Amino acid sequence: MKNILIISVFFLIASCGIKSDKHDANAIAIAGEKELTANEFKHFNFLNEVKKDSQKVAQRAIERWAEDELFYQEATKKLAPEDINVDEEVEKYRKELINYKYEVKLIENNLDTSISKEEIAEYYSANEENFILKDNIVKVNYLKIPLISKALDKIKKCIYSLNPKDKEQLKTLCEQYADNYFFNDSTWLLMDDVKKEIPQLKDLPEYNFYANRVFEYKDTLNYYYLKIKEVKVKNALSPINFESNNIKNILLNQRKMKLIKQYKQQIFDKAKTEDHFKILPH
Repeated sequence: MKNILIISVFFLIASCGIKSDKHDANAIAIAGEKELTANEFKHFNFLNEVKKDSQKVAQRAIERWAEDELFYQEATKKLAPEDINVDEEVEKYRKELINYKYEVKLIENNLDTSISKEEIAEYYSANEENFILKDNIVKVNYLKIPLISKALDKIKKCIYSLNPKDKEQLKTLCEQYADNYFFNDSTWLLMDDVKKEIPQLKDLPEYNFYANRVFEYKDTLNYYYLKIKEVKVKNALSPINFESNNIKNILLNQRKMKLIKQYKQQIFDKAKTEDHFKILPH
């Protein structure tokens, strides 16, 4: 496929009269002072794609190359010399990019990513002022099931049953028949996200949501059940298990920075010891 595309472009360029004896025999296009060689053309990303009209695709790829190249040539002519001299900026970016890649490699090979519950709890206790809720959150039991489901009546019965076996059967039935369900009593969810799951709750004021409140609705397609298990309102202290993942990320970032700082210090100290670093007198 690639060879066919390249051959077709050769014929396309030749038919347009772009090639000339004055140019490299391997050039397939010219844009101002720059030539595009067949070898460069082979690496164009579009060659990895299967296209119906390969010749048009190839021509457009060359045109895009020419647009960028001609724009660059125009820029080098119109910009002031100090604007064109970007060697210092390029070298600075090169160093930053290489340093970043090395940092990533060091972190991958040396960072301990295990965070204990005790570490999370310690950070949470020391930084409670940073964990104030900006939104209301809730613990819920929720399900959405099509009205046509043959298990609907059985599911409703299990919902209100106090028998532990019925609770287990409820989860099994939901796995088979529910469009969506949630029975994790330990997980906090954003109240706004829960309201989005049931159309009838969309505009309901949030003071209607309180512990043990049950909502049951049905529309033309589905039956909805929602039980509010617990509520935490905004501006209150956020529960630790709601912030657990956030704290893990904070602690990991702290470890990353500490690891890189220590490694840089080790390299620096070694350089001083081996006389590879010195401040010259003036």
